[in-house]
Amino acid sequence: MWKRPHNIGLHFLLISGFIALSLKAQDVPIRVDTHLVTIPVAVRDRDGRHLTDLKRGDFLISDNGINQEVAFFESVDAPFTVFLLLDRSNSMTELMTELDNAVNTFVGQLRPDDQVIAASFANDVDVLIQVTKVSNLETIIRVRKHSDDTHTMLYDAVGYSLKKLRKVQGRKAIILFSDGVGSGILASFKENLRDAEESEAAIYTVQFYPFSEGPKFNSKERFFETINTANTYMKALPSVTGGRSFRIEEISDLKSTFSEIAKELGQQYSLGYYPKDPGKKGERRQIKVRVTIAGAAVRARASYIVGSTRGKR
Repeated sequence: MWKRPHNIGLHFLLISGFIALSLKAQDVPIRVDTHLVTIPVAVRDRDGRHLTDLKRGDFLISDNGINQEVAFFESVDAPFTVFLLLDRSNSMTELMTELDNAVNTFVGQLRPDDQVIAASFANDVDVLIQVTKVSNLETIIRVRKHSDDTHTMLYDAVGYSLKKLRKVQGRKAIILFSDGVGSGILASFKENLRDAEESEAAIYTVQFYPFSEGPKFNSKERFFETINTANTYMKALPSVTGGRSFRIEEISDLKSTFSEIAKELGQQYSLGYYPKDPGKKGERRQIKVRVTIAGAAVRARASYIVGSTRGKR
């Protein structure tokens, strides 16, 4: 098992504080403790196709209405690291073969210089592949149930993945496959969101939705409460990190969903700027990212909060 860290540092930004939950990525604030504000950005043309050949000068950023200079720019060609976090609990038992196929198809769509980490979780986290460059990967990923799996330590597993990625430089993402029902001993729902805000990793969630009101729920109220929490959690993590949430009702849709995520990860930019007006600690500031290409649509986080209440525990 692992221990939660007392101090959390990032190379470019430190995000902290628990947010008033918003499920729209454009409305979710981030907290910054260093001067450099970094933003993952996706750009599409009028037909919905990603624009992947843009340069630093094609982007315009404003902070509270003040135009900013783009001080940091990473193109879509920069490699990224993806952490595949896969639920192996009882609710997933019959899905293992489909999950294996989808995961390995996903890895096959990454670029040679990208890196992958894979782990499954239930009672604990089982690391299947340590950080490995795709070109050096010599094994396929297989998820297997453990005989002692009786619980789904979802929040602990997400906390673990965020901790591992702090040590990884460059663009990074977590892909979480689960129904979203779980608990934690070392971490909680709120702590996961707080840690996700502080992370540079975008989180993509793929929620398999096999729910029925079965015997493990002793009342309809408990059933609906559990499902509502799961749904909220699986939407909230992408919302605070600039990722995306997916929900599938047929496991056969998993492969195409993973393929869509792989494609999107390879078509994002990373921008950074030093605010001309640093603002006051605790102040919420609005970000607007535009491009000089007519008709293009930009997807990026829209706000951040100056200062930090974490990282000093």
